[in-house]
Amino acid sequence: MSDDKPFYEPEESDEDPKPKFELYIKASSIDGEMKGSCPICQQWFMVAYLLAEQKNASFKVFTVQANTPPQTFKDKVQSKIFPVVIGTSGKNVNGQDISGIVYDSYDDVEKFFESINFNCPKLKRTQQTNIASLKIFEDLYKNFNLFLQNPSSDGKKLLQDLRNLNGHLEIQGTPFLTGSSLAYADCVLLPKLQHIRMAGEQYRDFKIPDELNFIWDYLERGYETTAFSATLPSDQDIVKHYEMRAAGKGIKGRPTLQKQTYTTSVPTRVPTTTVNGGGEDGEGSNGMDEAGE
Repeated sequence: MSDDKPFYEPEESDEDPKPKFELYIKASSIDGEMKGSCPICQQWFMVAYLLAEQKNASFKVFTVQANTPPQTFKDKVQSKIFPVVIGTSGKNVNGQDISGIVYDSYDDVEKFFESINFNCPKLKRTQQTNIASLKIFEDLYKNFNLFLQNPSSDGKKLLQDLRNLNGHLEIQGTPFLTGSSLAYADCVLLPKLQHIRMAGEQYRDFKIPDELNFIWDYLERGYETTAFSATLPSDQDIVKHYEMRAAGKGIKGRPTLQKQTYTTSVPTRVPTTTVNGGGEDGEGSNGMDEAGE
């Protein structure tokens, strides 16, 4: 990590008065530089990206090797929990200056993003539609991890969670969980689905069933948004993320020697009923052109 060379930085005027901050996320465990596989880090990277799309904030991203952070980072932050946010300029919704304030716990990071969210209610966890959506898949990632860790598990709980999610997406009838554009709940769910997709097959020969069309449609629309695709860790990083806790067959080959790939294809399947735009937010947008590659 280098303070004068962020992993990601948008091009814009320094004179813009909107809040500016630095987002520190875990680095790749393979090369130590690219974005790592932490789903929570990707979640907040996505939220930051979407806030920037809506001109609510401006940010830079730095990747940090969690076990061996550079001295420049340790001089600012004592916590080993990621992500970390440091305000650089501007004021929050209460008119308070955020300059130099460090947010280094899960609760503090969430409060920070709520505090600089001026007009994007869909990106707040506390919005009722997000609260309802989060409950739909609240056990999904926990059951996925239990499945990976237990070689005798048949994966029935994980599969049932996925079927419940598929049914919810069918009934919802919108491109994303709460409407036609990404919301906070999507920023939580999409990274976890990618982890289930990549690590489930690697360690337990588990694949999201092709017949769960609405999940695949949902993933496909996620891949088409820059906020998700540009913040996505490599397949190799996701697989390596579970190396020490998965009880399955182990890693194929050596990820550290493989070219980094990013799986965004979906299986060929019978088209589902066309979803409606839903919600009050209008059509979604891919937004920015580049991020972090």
